[in-house]
Amino acid sequence: MSPPTLTREGTRNHIQLLVLEVVIQLLVLGVVIQLLVLGVVIQLLVLGVFIFETASLLWAPHGSSWSLPPLRIEVEPSHAATDFSAVAPFIFDSVHGLLKQWPNSYAPNGHSIVAGTVPANTALYHASAQSSRLSKTAFFAFDAEMSVGIYGGAGQSSLHVYGTTRPLNVIYFDGQSATLTPAGTLDSQMVVLQGNVPLYPSYNLVYDDHQRALDFCRLAADLGIDGMVRMNAGFEVLVCDFDASQVRELFITNNSVPNPEAENKSLPHDPNRQPPRGYGNVFAEQGSFEWLRSATWHYGGYGGNGGLAEPRIKLDLCRMVSFYDPALPSLAGAHHGGVVGNQTYENGWGLRRGHRLLEIDEDDVELVRTWLKDMASPSSGARCSGVDWHAIFTAIQDQHGTRAREIAAVFEWDRGTEEEQNAIITRVHELSHAVLSVYVEYSSKTPKEVAIARCSSVYTMLVDPSTLGRPERLLYGAVETVLKKLCSWEWDLFEWSEGHTSNYLGKKSKYGITARETLLDEINEYRRRTTEVLTWMGWDTWTQCERQCGPTELCAIPTWPVVYAPGLPQGGIYAGSNPRLTDEETREFWRPKCVNRTDFDRGGGRGREPNHQLPDVPPY
Repeated sequence: MSPPTLTREGTRNHIQLLVLEVVIQLLVLGVVIQLLVLGVVIQLLVLGVFIFETASLLWAPHGSSWSLPPLRIEVEPSHAATDFSAVAPFIFDSVHGLLKQWPNSYAPNGHSIVAGTVPANTALYHASAQSSRLSKTAFFAFDAEMSVGIYGGAGQSSLHVYGTTRPLNVIYFDGQSATLTPAGTLDSQMVVLQGNVPLYPSYNLVYDDHQRALDFCRLAADLGIDGMVRMNAGFEVLVCDFDASQVRELFITNNSVPNPEAENKSLPHDPNRQPPRGYGNVFAEQGSFEWLRSATWHYGGYGGNGGLAEPRIKLDLCRMVSFYDPALPSLAGAHHGGVVGNQTYENGWGLRRGHRLLEIDEDDVELVRTWLKDMASPSSGARCSGVDWHAIFTAIQDQHGTRAREIAAVFEWDRGTEEEQNAIITRVHELSHAVLSVYVEYSSKTPKEVAIARCSSVYTMLVDPSTLGRPERLLYGAVETVLKKLCSWEWDLFEWSEGHTSNYLGKKSKYGITARETLLDEINEYRRRTTEVLTWMGWDTWTQCERQCGPTELCAIPTWPVVYAPGLPQGGIYAGSNPRLTDEETREFWRPKCVNRTDFDRGGGRGREPNHQLPDVPPY
């Protein structure tokens, strides 16, 4: 059969269909091409932004408006933005001092609460008059000397030694949070437990630590944790429920001394001491001195011969609450308020001396409590970068802090002659180059921008802040803000001193001081800038013992209740019995000093609240 033949009209229709099909295919192809082109454009735009940001970070031309990327700190939507530079050094100082006796003695009013663990197989100590097994709730010291110092000097005493069989989940209150004073040491606990911080708290609110333990353990049960860690002259842990926490009694030592004397009237009378009441143990004062010795083991690298931070508590900085958080607007700019007594020296010498939580409002209290619940939950550690933030803070302190202290000392050298002035500039040049040599490229067209960008981002360049949880964003912001300030100051010193020495940068001297005429004017100006930066960091108030203490001495600082304060009531400034001291007397109280056993027995002892003071006991 022959194939059908197409009519003229059929042929026309067939051709139209073919043309329509071709047009449709071309349209589809055009859309695909447009989408491909659009994708390429988007990729080029993204690449362009990346290149632009990278260039602005590392190779921005001198004098341009380009700058480092802005600090990315997220706050609660309802809260106004806060100048993070105002709190960054406080956060840095607080985190760097965690679990260290020395910095927390000089900034005793803690502002951080951190989740952590006490490892399994940790020995714990509790001294008391009770020889039978302890009840299910008790405070334990991590050092036996602390327990013996607290109660081992009594006429009858037993030392209860326990051990952990599993890690204890705890929260740590920084500062001297086990120091019972109305001056701010208990502020963070009052916020969490009472919901407010009174300027003049009641006697029981300060000194009834038993009730505080009961209140906290009710909270601990809600949070699903085992207890809390605090510090005074050493570190202690409150274990809320022995059975639930699976702590086990190891042994009980009856360390009572035979024939204790209730009162020894032959001892010399000191009008500044209360008479002895039942403390006839001849080792009582030795116990206090050994207690102080154990505290020095955890100075954190301070004090010349002090030890490292307390190693038996493992903190998780991904689960941290900071009262310096900009998301707490009621405390913004209010940390310095409410210092009772001497406005200059009360509560120590540190950067954060006198900081209080008096102004915190109900909304922020509830926010803090919400954060506590979040950080205590089993899933709270899921959003953790794994960055060792504490190691970064320590590295920054070591790398920049030691040189900053020496630079400040160099600016105090004699500078009356041209030779002395040149010696200052030469040493400043050496020190500033030492800290920046890792980042400086003399051949770069923009050596300043390159050096500062590298110096200030070396620890965070690989960290994406958008992936961090709230606590880590605070730490990220503190690192970047602090380093930007330090690196910029160090570059200014380097560039200025470089112009007067090797001049490899090919710049003229007197950077930024065009109105000055003499070299001495320049030195004084950079001395002022150095003081400004060190004051901002808190490094202007560094404290150390005046010399390396001998083998029979301890570098003593005011660590309640083991307070060395000769001629003063034993509570000293801490126990609420502080007389009106002159600035010189107060300064002497806080000054670190080398103390031997004889000195300590005459001017030290237990400075607990006024009803529990010990007499002055001479050496025997």
